[in-house]
Amino acid sequence: MSRIATLLSVALSLGTSAALAAAPAAAAPVGPGTAGTEAGSTVSATSEATVRPDGTRTVTLYSGPVRVRRGAEWLPVDLTLQPGPDGVVRPVAAPHDLRLTPTGPSVRYARGGSAAVVWPEQLPTPELDGSTAVYRQVAPGYDLEVEATRAGFVASVRTDGTATGPAPELRLTGDAEAGPDAATPLTEAESAVSRVVAAAPVTAEAPVPFDTTTQTTVRNTDTSGDPDLRLGSYDGTAAARGYLTFDLTEAGALGGATVRSATLDLYQTWSASCRPRAWEVWTLPAGTTVGPKLRWANQPRPERLRATSTDTRGNAAACAPGWSSVDVTGLVAEWAAAGATSGTVVLKAADEADPLSWKRFASAETATVPHLTVTLG
Repeated sequence: MSRIATLLSVALSLGTSAALAAAPAAAAPVGPGTAGTEAGSTVSATSEATVRPDGTRTVTLYSGPVRVRRGAEWLPVDLTLQPGPDGVVRPVAAPHDLRLTPTGPSVRYARGGSAAVVWPEQLPTPELDGSTAVYRQVAPGYDLEVEATRAGFVASVRTDGTATGPAPELRLTGDAEAGPDAATPLTEAESAVSRVVAAAPVTAEAPVPFDTTTQTTVRNTDTSGDPDLRLGSYDGTAAARGYLTFDLTEAGALGGATVRSATLDLYQTWSASCRPRAWEVWTLPAGTTVGPKLRWANQPRPERLRATSTDTRGNAAACAPGWSSVDVTGLVAEWAAAGATSGTVVLKAADEADPLSWKRFASAETATVPHLTVTLG
């Protein structure tokens, strides 16, 4: 679901990178753009690589960029919202120009175009918590929540207290208005009563890296700007699957090395209950690519089951949100042996008719970006 991969492609083709502090087990960092022949760490827009004293190399490949360019400098993406001297709330370092003002959130995209939610009255001062701003009681019984994302923002109206009237209906205006399904709320627990996603359009047919969700109840909308990757069913009828594509060429990723281990690391934000429900990692037929036109109706059939997990997080204190890791060593070794330049996986519930199978994972739009952690030797 990375929508700024195209923004960074020129820089990546030139091998732009920046040095990070070495991990505790590593020696001094190598210089920018080095091939990693010395112990140390380097980072580029969508990957990190660490070479350890014993010669092993760990590469982390993200499903979206983790750095953004500001002039000649690459900065870590930081979606933390902060008020500026002018009173406008902005993220610390985001790919697009997002602003939260008393009239509502608006974003100007780096490649042109804009989107906004214009509120009919002046909004109260928001409560800021990381990448989220909450405007309390914008109407009796309703709050407005705005979440900064790498692609723009998500605005939601949520119930809070006793409502005395209908929920305010959100609508995007600007050059990149959402499709007909964009304001359709998710009809599962903790969903918004009105919700819109403002996201920079994806220009490539098969962008790399990329992540998105297909869902039976979302027929016409590109969901790759959404902060959620969803899978399973919330009612036993509707169903969703998540897709992730990784760039296997980043940081010299897999070339010419033996894959010792590999994990797919996902941050699970919500589940239907704390009771374990199995979810699976599948791959697609060779040569299959996915992109912003992917929908439930045209999605390719998953071909091969690669891993299964029952890790269930995000419903209550007993199963609080957190990272889930799945062993995909065999899969990544196959990609390396085949010289693949990209790799796509599908996340789905083992039982897509089970109402307790519903899970949400953080997408590349969030602070907890999905990634592959690969150790090479």
